[in-house]
Amino acid sequence: MNQNSRPLALTNALLVDGTGAPAVHGATVLITGHEITAAGAAVAVPEGAAVVDLRGKAVLPGLIDAHVHLGGLGFDSTPAFGGREATDHYARPRTDALRHGVTTQRSLGDFLHDSIAVRDAIEAGALPGARLVVSGPSFQVEHGHPNGTVWGGDDACLREAARMPKSAAEAAAAVEGLAAVGVDLVKIIISNNAIFGPPRPELKMPWHLVEAVVDAAHAHGLKVAAHTETVEDSRRAVEIGVDDIEHLLLRAEDPHDEAALDDLFALMAARGTYLVPTMVAHQFHATADTDARTLRYGNRAVRRAYESGVRLGVGSDAYALGLHGWKLHSELIMMVHDQGIPAHAALTAATRTNAELLGIADRLGTVEPGKTADLLVLSGNPLEDITTITRVHQVIQNGTVVTDNGA
Repeated sequence: MNQNSRPLALTNALLVDGTGAPAVHGATVLITGHEITAAGAAVAVPEGAAVVDLRGKAVLPGLIDAHVHLGGLGFDSTPAFGGREATDHYARPRTDALRHGVTTQRSLGDFLHDSIAVRDAIEAGALPGARLVVSGPSFQVEHGHPNGTVWGGDDACLREAARMPKSAAEAAAAVEGLAAVGVDLVKIIISNNAIFGPPRPELKMPWHLVEAVVDAAHAHGLKVAAHTETVEDSRRAVEIGVDDIEHLLLRAEDPHDEAALDDLFALMAARGTYLVPTMVAHQFHATADTDARTLRYGNRAVRRAYESGVRLGVGSDAYALGLHGWKLHSELIMMVHDQGIPAHAALTAATRTNAELLGIADRLGTVEPGKTADLLVLSGNPLEDITTITRVHQVIQNGTVVTDNGA
C-alpha cells in the first residue's frame, strides 16, 4: 500500500521487534520509503503520513527461513529436482513463502546459476518473492545423499546442484569456483544415507575433505552449513570449524550417551556455532520406528541445546512445491509446544538470530530505525498463542504491502 511517496505509520500495534527486548504495547512503526525510520511507544506521526490502525494486531520482523530447497518437485516426480525451467523461476517457493510472512529464505542446495539468477532478480525487483541467500550446489559424496537417493543420479542435478571432490585440492578448487560466481555460503553434506535405509558409512564425506571445504570457504569469507545426522558427526564438524549444524539428528536412535549430547552443546555454545534443527521435517507421515522416534529424542535435544546457550536458528527444510512458508510456521509451533522454548525466544530465533546466521543482520531481522522495512503483521498476539503465527494479516516488503488479508 505504501508507494514510497509518503510515510506509512502503523499505529496501536503490539510490537515484537525481534531484538529480544520485551514486547511494546500500543506501538507505532514508521516507514519512509523502503526503511523503518522509527519504532516504539512514543513515536510522533508526521503530518501527511498514511496511518493504519493495527489495534489487536502484532508487528514483527519478516520471518526468515534458514533452510529451504527451491528446486524440489516431489519424490514421485521424475526428476525429483530441477532448476528455473522446471519450476517457472522457482515461482511457488518464492511467492508462497512471502504470502506466509517469510520475507527471506536461505537456499541450501539448488542449481547454481539458476538460484543466483533468481536471487538477483528478486533483489532487483524484477521478480516477486522472498529474498534469497544461496549456497548453490552442496558438497556430496558420489552415490550418496542426495545425488544417489532423491535425485536418482540425474545428470542435470549432478552438474548444477552437486560438487563431489575426490581430493582436498579438488575441494578447494570447487569452493573457489563457487565463490567466483557469487554464492553467499557453502553447504556440505555429512551423511551415511541412513535417511533412506540402513546406514552406509562408506558414503559419508571423508573428514579430510570436510576440512578442505571449510578452510577454503573461510578463506573466501564464506560460512559453511553442515548437514549432519548424528551427535558424533556433529561434534567432529564443529571441531573442524563449520559455522552451523543443519538437522543434527535424522532417523535417530534414543541416546546411549547423554553426556555426549551435553558436551556437543557446550562446545557449540563456546564456539558460537549455530544449530538449525528442522524438526518439522519429521512431523508429517511419522511412523513409530523412524520419524516419531526422531521427534521424541530430537525435541528433547533441541530443548537442551536452547538451555545450553546454543544459538538456535529456525528452518523448515521445505524440499518440494507447496511446503514453503507454512512449514516454517509449523517449526515455530513445534519449538514452543513440543520443545518448551518460550514463544518470544522462538520468534527471536526466526528473525534476529537467523539474520545473524545469514549475514544480513545489518539490514534485516529486527524492527529498528535504519533497517529495511520487511514486516509481518499478525491478527492476535503470538506471545500468548504461538499458533497466531498462521494468522497473517499483512506482509510488508521493502516498505510496500505485498500481502493484505484484511483488505
